[in-house]
Amino acid sequence: MRRPESLPQERPELPVVERPRDTPAKDFAYQYIKRLIVDLVLPPGDLITEMDIAKVTGLSRTPVREAFLRLDAEKLIQLLPRRGALVTQITARQIRELHRTRLALELYAVQELCTRRIEVAEELRPIVERQEKLTAEDAGYPEIIACDREFHTTLVTAVGNTVLTEVYSSMGDRQQRTGIAAFLVQPDRPQRAVENHRQIIEALEEFDLASTQDLLRDHLDHHTEELERYLP
Repeated sequence: MRRPESLPQERPELPVVERPRDTPAKDFAYQYIKRLIVDLVLPPGDLITEMDIAKVTGLSRTPVREAFLRLDAEKLIQLLPRRGALVTQITARQIRELHRTRLALELYAVQELCTRRIEVAEELRPIVERQEKLTAEDAGYPEIIACDREFHTTLVTAVGNTVLTEVYSSMGDRQQRTGIAAFLVQPDRPQRAVENHRQIIEALEEFDLASTQDLLRDHLDHHTEELERYLP
């Protein structure tokens, strides 16, 4: 099992990348920076500049500036005049608010699944098997969390409510950031998440609403309580 780690404090060497010819420069810059932020490669509180990104992407500063504006609007960075951009912090309040919102949406989703007897177990099981394989292989946390998110998104999407799915999916970037942060400080969490997911599937197969909701609450509560100790 991995040892607990603190949240990243210092920026590592940024990966050097090359823009595919069919991808507009501003979109490439946006996706590159965003991935660094949500995967915690760029630590919360880090100051980045247009030149930092231009050097490793080979882009001019104009598309990088446009990417910064989009990321500022999404509250992943805070623009600082003549200095660059500050990667936003992950705070205990943000964690609590995200947790409560996710819990409300997912509790509603499983209520619909159980009440309407919508079968979703066969869609969820391969995701958990892939998550277990990634965990056993000590894959990177970003990849494991992406798989974890797929499990929960599939659960919500199975309800068939497009508005519910859109609202839930809009939290994906925040789920990625906080999920990786949780794994860093709780090294046993990846395996525990797999076990929780299997239990949720078993309850859903029986359309056991009370058990499914209890399991879901317990699963998401663990994510929040430990992580808050490490956050401002």
